[in-house]
Amino acid sequence: MSPTLGQRLRALRIERGLSQADLAGDLVSPSYVSLIESDRRSPERDVLDGLARRLGCSPLFLESGVAPEELNEQRLRLQFAEIARTNGSLNEARGQFNELLHAASGEIRYEAIWGLARIEEAVGSYHEAMTHLETLLDAARTGEPGTPGMLTLFNARCRMYRKAGDFTRSIEAGEASLREVRALGLEGTEDEIRLASTLVGSYWARGDLFSAQHLASQVIERAEKLGSRQAQGNAYWNASLVAAARGQLNLALELGDKTLGLLSESAPTHNLASMRVNYAWLLLRCDPPQLDEADTLLARAREVFATLAMSSQLAGCETEIARCALLRGHFDDAIEIAGQAIARCADGAPELAQARMVRGLALTLSGRADDGIALMTNAAELMAALGSRLDAAQAWRELAEALIKVGRSEQAIDALRKAADCAGAQSSTIRAGVQPALPVAD
Repeated sequence: MSPTLGQRLRALRIERGLSQADLAGDLVSPSYVSLIESDRRSPERDVLDGLARRLGCSPLFLESGVAPEELNEQRLRLQFAEIARTNGSLNEARGQFNELLHAASGEIRYEAIWGLARIEEAVGSYHEAMTHLETLLDAARTGEPGTPGMLTLFNARCRMYRKAGDFTRSIEAGEASLREVRALGLEGTEDEIRLASTLVGSYWARGDLFSAQHLASQVIERAEKLGSRQAQGNAYWNASLVAAARGQLNLALELGDKTLGLLSESAPTHNLASMRVNYAWLLLRCDPPQLDEADTLLARAREVFATLAMSSQLAGCETEIARCALLRGHFDDAIEIAGQAIARCADGAPELAQARMVRGLALTLSGRADDGIALMTNAAELMAALGSRLDAAQAWRELAEALIKVGRSEQAIDALRKAADCAGAQSSTIRAGVQPALPVAD
């Protein structure tokens, strides 16, 4: 059948041997039928229903070109694809969604695109995920059926930019979305709180701790007022990251523990596994590191990610497992596990920089300083290029300490300078060649 409603209407009318006047009857004028057939008018629902009855077809078929039985089959295939995605059979789900993308139309097609966007995000293919997301945003703005809600798409866009390491774009998108959402009077809803929580995480990732803490306090207040466990969990976790970055480790652990408690009963399996990795990340930064508890959490998360074939999340989990081994002094294990994580990462991914950093530390401490320092330097430069000032400053600091251990003081000083630069403590005088005045003796 022809692709437009007007062309379908004309083809069916001619097939039934009807003139425009015959089809119009007392429902509409023949000229109105002509306008519909030329795609210059879209019929109202009651007119569409009446024309379909006279043509002996369903309104759905006249409108979309899809017969009811075909639509039911497509919906069933969509459900199977969603089940495959949820169960971790991502390649199978991708194939099913792609088939629907090319075979279906209307809302089924957009639901298939949403499935593909989430699969590509899960495997770390953020460019492909963002391409699908932009298609959905364009369709949602024009009111196309089958697209996720605008707030869901806004949150996904902010999150994907952050995962891809483009923190500036993530913050710009998050701030613009929040303004739009609040202008609609949706402040304090669960979706708005989730979006604001994602933006807190983006501020934290870029190292903008003032903005992160300011927004986090507002988000927690709104989440507690709403009473949603999911909203509170999102708010507490991002506030925990900010507290940790500000050196308030006890508060960070308290908020992280609250998050685990809130999400353990209601969150999807992969979200809970991500939270366990995040909490283990905090435990490894305690003094002393809480290695046994972190190991337990990471082992449970690794099993989930391996089952679901979520490569980027699995790489992040394995990086923290390698960090555990490093902190125990098991350098060879750390090198091997971090190497596995590196192999799972796409070029330029934030997970890649973290995995290289841990492997470089392990190589350096195991006596292979040249290889280790080269890898750590590469990791720190990648973090800086991604715009993650906080992570880059920490990486340069760790590199400096490793250089001191192997007796490379001049390189260590340079690394410490770069750490200070990333943290915002740049010198514009002495490093430019201006010498400080020496005190004059009396």
